[in-house]
Amino acid sequence: MDFSRPDNARKINRLKVLGALRKRDMSRAELSRQLLINKVSISEITDSLIRDSLVSSGPLDNTTSGRPATILSINRNGGRVFSLVFSTSTVMASASDLKGNVLRFERFPKDEGLVDYISSFIRKMTQDQPKVFGMTVIGTPSDIPSDVFPWPVVYRQRSEAQARGEMEGRDDLKDVYFVSWGDEIEACWMDGRIRTIPSFGHIKVTKGIPCSCGGDGCLSAAAGGKALKEKTGISQYRQLTTLEKGLIAIDDASSAMAFALSEAVQAVGAKDVMLTGELSSMPKDLYASMEDKMRMALPPERRSVRIIKSEKGDKALLEGAGIIALDEFFYHRDILEKLEEIQLNPWSL
Repeated sequence: MDFSRPDNARKINRLKVLGALRKRDMSRAELSRQLLINKVSISEITDSLIRDSLVSSGPLDNTTSGRPATILSINRNGGRVFSLVFSTSTVMASASDLKGNVLRFERFPKDEGLVDYISSFIRKMTQDQPKVFGMTVIGTPSDIPSDVFPWPVVYRQRSEAQARGEMEGRDDLKDVYFVSWGDEIEACWMDGRIRTIPSFGHIKVTKGIPCSCGGDGCLSAAAGGKALKEKTGISQYRQLTTLEKGLIAIDDASSAMAFALSEAVQAVGAKDVMLTGELSSMPKDLYASMEDKMRMALPPERRSVRIIKSEKGDKALLEGAGIIALDEFFYHRDILEKLEEIQLNPWSL
């Protein structure tokens, strides 16, 4: 995008206003001061957003001296995004509002009726004819192609959605290495922005176990949920994390996970690790055991690193998937981040 063109500049300012209101409600005067956009332009932008039902004009702010100002906020019901989360045998579909709140979700079997199930869910959630901005698929085009839907679609990893959902509304997770431990093992890391680490699940931790990537002894092949279910003959995660046979298998696999985590946190400098995914529901004593194994593999100066459990579980996964769609198709966070990068480093153009 050519940021110097007047029409693009107006689009950027509009996105800046939406981004600012996403963080907190504020008046036109506050927006003008914070964004360094003149008051006339702010009024034009906010009036346009109100006409488009994307921003709501709320109560007066009587907390400051002088004439009370009208407080503006994102209109949660001004639009919607959808998300699909694929796993081995099921799919979760969800709809989120413009603030990222999950309005409803349903779980479907992954069978020949899948497209009909999803279509029924979408019809149910669009009866009031909201504007739909896009969809996140936590999966791949082989799970469901993008041309099935009339809106733009983005495909992302489970670990990124989990991380975004866990981090929403919190400022204490910026130095955390997120690991999704389910059928496969995925990871991501906050490095200014959330970055997926495709290589984590394929760190070599053993020998003699072929991996789907073509390698041998990869972490996912040795400790992934799919591998543990095959090893134990237990098909359900709820049983895998409660039956003795499953817990023994998880404890054995935790040695490989602990080694991989020790390598990862040293590489990126993470202060803590958060486990998400189906296997994060394992008992506390297995967390403690894996944490001890990881610390033994770390140098003494790094042995304060903790392994912490997801606080939101599937809720974080669904919220995060919705947030990805909002960032991509409504708030256009990547454009604003690129603009900020250019302003800080003009030679990057």
